[in-house]
Amino acid sequence: MPRYRLELFDSFSEQPFGGSPAGVIYGAADLAVSEMQKIAKEIGAPATCFVLNVDKQDAYVRFFSTSTEYPMCGHGTLALMTSLVERGMLIVEKGKGVTANLHTPENSAVVELVRRHDGRVETMLKLAPADFDPALMSEADLESLFGPEIKGSEINLPIGRTESDFTHLVIPINDLETMRTIVPNYQNIGSMCAEMQIDTVVLFTLDTVHAESTVHCREFAPLVGTPEVPAAGTTNRALACYLLQHGLLEIPPNGHCTLICEQGYEMNRPSKVRTELTLNKGEIVNIRVGGLATKTISGHFHL
Repeated sequence: MPRYRLELFDSFSEQPFGGSPAGVIYGAADLAVSEMQKIAKEIGAPATCFVLNVDKQDAYVRFFSTSTEYPMCGHGTLALMTSLVERGMLIVEKGKGVTANLHTPENSAVVELVRRHDGRVETMLKLAPADFDPALMSEADLESLFGPEIKGSEINLPIGRTESDFTHLVIPINDLETMRTIVPNYQNIGSMCAEMQIDTVVLFTLDTVHAESTVHCREFAPLVGTPEVPAAGTTNRALACYLLQHGLLEIPPNGHCTLICEQGYEMNRPSKVRTELTLNKGEIVNIRVGGLATKTISGHFHL
């Protein structure tokens, strides 16, 4: 009976029981795509990373949710890179950083890793900026997705749609209390996503739990196998670009801006996602998203 090295991490969390669970399966080059999908469903995490090959600083992988393959995945990347460092397949000296290259069948991305002075490894995934188009939704549409609690909570900002690795619908909300009390109708959200060709729906507010945070968000993705997402890197790339586009970020004179997003709090899986923007004359020239991942399970998957 073949077995595959399996590790599970809580990504975007400094301790267990927070963040977004992500699995890492090693030696997956001999697995068929259908087998990877079955394994990801069995593991049950929002994302599982299948490692096809690691050649020095280059990692060749595929990401799957419980129901579909991802073109790229932030929480899966954090789990993968943390695992590679812990297993000695990538060397990161304390107080220093290294760069690795991540390859999926659809994309390639640069990943920067830094070992903090406490020994923890922080992973930052470099992504392309996201552009937005307006999306029209009525108050009745929003109520059908999130219940009457959302009524009157919208602020004077447009709902935005962006297509990058995933297609996101970004909805601004006025306050934290509304974020806590909405009742998502996953069937209606899934139907709307299918009709509008949307992968995830993101609600955000600038009203935060912690003073040092920039934004608080909730994300729903029933169409790709995760009803609510406790943390997501690619989503926070889109959210940061939305905030910048609508003048909601304070940009220092040096053009470097750091955002901290709270996510997963309503699921009792608090997450901390950091996004770093570098701008030149108001245009994004670099965007990185990342944080920490914490190992929770280590063993084997028997097939």
